[in-house]
Amino acid sequence: MVDALRPANRHPTASGVSSSRRLKETTMAGLNYDSTDMHLSYEKARELPQETMALWMKACGECLPRESIETIVDMGCGTGRFSQALSDHFSARVYGVDPSWRMLGEAQTVRCPRIRLIQGSAESIPLTDGLADLVFLSMVYHHIQDTAKAAAELKRLLKAGGYLCVRTSTLESVESCTYLQFFPAAREKNLTRLPSRQGLTRVFEAAGFRLKEYRAVSQLFAKSLWEYYEKVSLRALSDLRLITDDEFREGLARMRKHCEQGDRGEGVFELIDLFVFQSDERGTRAARQP
Repeated sequence: MVDALRPANRHPTASGVSSSRRLKETTMAGLNYDSTDMHLSYEKARELPQETMALWMKACGECLPRESIETIVDMGCGTGRFSQALSDHFSARVYGVDPSWRMLGEAQTVRCPRIRLIQGSAESIPLTDGLADLVFLSMVYHHIQDTAKAAAELKRLLKAGGYLCVRTSTLESVESCTYLQFFPAAREKNLTRLPSRQGLTRVFEAAGFRLKEYRAVSQLFAKSLWEYYEKVSLRALSDLRLITDDEFREGLARMRKHCEQGDRGEGVFELIDLFVFQSDERGTRAARQP
C-alpha cells in the first residue's frame, strides 16, 4: 500500500500501527476508550449478523459509484469490523483510523494487505490531502468533540467529488434501540449527545458537502432477545459506560426479567440512519477557506 501518511506523522510503532505525534489523548466526547477494557469485548458485543453486514454494504453500494471507489478511510474504525467489509465489497484500499490504541490493537487481527491501521482523531487525521474516494463513519459522529473541524478535515481527505457515508443513530431514530427502555440514564445521555438529522446535515453542508442520499435502515442486531441481552451485558456500548455501575446493574436486571418473560426467539431490530454526502468539485482547497 502506498505510504499516504503526512511526512511529519510517519511514526510507525512497535505494533505496526502508525500514529500521529500530535494526538495526546484518546478521549471522545467524555469517554476515554483507552482507560476502559471495552476493547476486549467490543467485537463480540457489537458484532452484526452476516446478513446485516451485507445489508449495509448493499445500501452503501446503491448510493455510490462502486467502480470509482479505490481508496477508503474508515474513520473511527474501532476493531475494524467495517474495514474488512468495505475492502471486500469495493475491492479497495482501506485506511482504518481510530484514536484508541487499544481498539487498533484488536483491529490488527483483521488480516488483509489492503488495510492499514493508523491512530488519529476525526479532527486531526495524519493522511495526505485528496487521498480518498470515500470516507466512512460508523457510529462515530456522537463521539466527535468539534464536528465543524472534523467536517473540514474529512473534506480535506477527499478527492474533488468524493463521498462521505455517515452511519449513525440520531435523535429521531434512537428510540428504536430496545435496550434503552431498561437504562433510562443511558437514554438521557443519548438525548444530549446524539445529533438530529437536520443538525448533522447542516454541519457537513457548511463544510462544502451536499446531501446525496439519506436512508433510515432497519437492521437486525440480534437474533433473539437473549442474544441481545448477552451483547448488552458486555457493556461495550459507550452510553452504558457513561452511566453509574448501579444504574447499569439495575437496568441489566430489568432487561433480564423482560427476557425471561417475553423471549419468543424473534430477532431484535434497530433503526440506524445512513447519510451519503458528496464533496463539492472544488476539492480540498474549498475545505481550507475560513
